[in-house]
Formats: sequence, structure tokens, C-alpha cells
Amino acid sequence: MHKAFRLAACAVVSLGSVHAVATDEGASTYIINGISVSIQTFPSFSSLYFDQLETSGLYQNYCGATILDEYHVLTAAHCIEGDSYYYTYTSIAPQLQNEDQVLNGSISLIRGSEFYYPDTFVDSEAQSWPDDIAIVKLETPLPVDTSAYVTLASMSDISSYDAVGTEMVTIGHGYTRSGTDGSDDLQGTTQRLLSRSDCSSAGISSKQLCLIGDYSPDTDLLNSTCGGDSGGPLYWYNGNQYIQVGITSYGPTQCGNPDSDYSSAYTEVAEYRGWIADVLAGRELPKIIVTEFDRENYTPDEEDTVFGDESGGAFSWMWLLTLIIGRSLQSYRFKQRFPES
Repeated sequence: MHKAFRLAACAVVSLGSVHAVATDEGASTYIINGISVSIQTFPSFSSLYFDQLETSGLYQNYCGATILDEYHVLTAAHCIEGDSYYYTYTSIAPQLQNEDQVLNGSISLIRGSEFYYPDTFVDSEAQSWPDDIAIVKLETPLPVDTSAYVTLASMSDISSYDAVGTEMVTIGHGYTRSGTDGSDDLQGTTQRLLSRSDCSSAGISSKQLCLIGDYSPDTDLLNSTCGGDSGGPLYWYNGNQYIQVGITSYGPTQCGNPDSDYSSAYTEVAEYRGWIADVLAGRELPKIIVTEFDRENYTPDEEDTVFGDESGGAFSWMWLLTLIIGRSLQSYRFKQRFPES
């Protein structure tokens, strides 16, 4: 779910999610019952940013990602597919510890130029967003050491972590409660792996994982992801290092809903190692290519609307006014069968 837009050098603008519309019985995603975690522990983490800092002044992180190499990051397909306004102005903030680092210049935003996702991805709640995985190629290399590149789970790792109750860690800069962003610092929380039968409301396939978090009497919520965490990593510690086993995809509409039979659903990374390798080797064609010319000359199509289910649409003063009065956009994916990037 896209978090609230911010306007550089002006007030923070209050907004809701950006993309699919949710009902009270739908699904979305953020870090609930989390604690601050160090980017030094999870150096592969990055954030996708809507970036018009140099023009309209609008900016906001809207999804998580992980660093594959100096030119590629891994995220969720629903973060970029079908939303021309967002992908046209997408940049990556590598190793973002605190969101203030973007505006104060200590973290430089790197423009996305090519966007890849499987032909089989379907932006469908009814189908539980199958093959919700994407790769963004960057215009310029990330200023990170090779030690920051993420270690991805392989098919041979599945037998080691695929057991009910296995504890995993999810991190992100998303909301800390439904509709509320209580921290600019990177947050993390633990969850436990469920069997498919134990999370029937999630409707996952054999290429997805569902997890549930512990209940906190302090918040009356389960440990969970929430809006803005989409596309971010699910890590498993193999006794030696953190390995990425999942990509945050969706969850119940009420983040951390204690009455839900699961907290979050993830794309299982090991199932896509072949596709990832093909993208990195240049054997896949990008679904979207964005250039500086495209950004400088972007205008919405007639059917585009900044007020509809998709966020596409050019910046205008009327739209800015709408932002200021708190008109909601949508960004994360929701499931109507159950509540909770």
C-alpha cells in the first residue's frame, strides 16, 4: 500500500493507500508490533520511492525491495504493474535506515529504468495475485558493497525452512498500524510459517507462503506486515546468515487482525530463481522502459485518473489541493475474504 505522499519543504500530506480498493473484509500490508532494526543486519533492504523531488516536490516510499546486484532490485509485481504514474517516477533508496535520510540527502535516490515481471502475474484478488514478483533495473549503479547483495533461498533450502512453526523475520518502512505510520525508522517483526490448510482464507498456491505473528495484548494485534511493506523481504536465518525466502504480497485488510487465520502472504522466492536468473542475464525483455524524456514529458491518458483505483495521472495544482485535503489514493493489494504492501 502506498503510504501518504509527502511534499518537500511543506507539510506532510495525509493520504491513504494507492491502488486496489479494500472493504472492511479485504486485505493490505505494514509492520505491526515491530521494533527498530538495523540496516547493518539487513543490508540488502531498499525502498521504492515515488520521486518528484526535483519538480513538484512530492515524494514517498511506497514499497520495499532487496538488492540483487548493483543494477537490480527485487520487489513485488503489484508495486509497479499497471500504474504508469508510479513507475514513471520510481526511484530506489538503497539501505534506507530512516526515511529522513532521503530529504536530508544522506541517501541518494536512483532512478528505475526497466521493469520486469512474469507474463503470468495477474492483478487479481480472486486469484490471490499469482507470481507477484518483479525486478527493477536502475539507470545508474547502486553505491553499495557487493556484501549487501541479498542471498536468495534456493529450491534445496525449502526442505530446511518449510516446516510449520519456522520463525521468520519481515522488515519494512510501512505503516505501524492500519492507516498510521508511527515510525520513520526501519521496522521488523517475527512471524511463524503456517501450512496452507491453516491459512485457508489467504487462498495461497504452492508458490506462496503464509505466516502468522504472535498476539500482543498491548496493541490487541498480531505481528504483521502492513501498508508500504509490499515488495519487501521475508528472511529466514539458516544458522549462518539471513536468507530471503519471500516477498511481501498481501494480507488481511486490518493489519494484524487478531481474528484472522494468518497475518501475511508472501511470494516464495525459491520458486522463481530461474526467472530471476533469466532477467539478470538479459534473457527476459522488460515489460516497461522509462527514460528521462518520459519523465519530463509525462501526461496522463484520457482514461487515467488520480482519483480512481489506479494512481496514474499528471501532477497538477488541482491534484495537489486534493492531496492537501487528504483525498485517498490506493497502493497495496487487498483480499475481500479476509482483513489486513
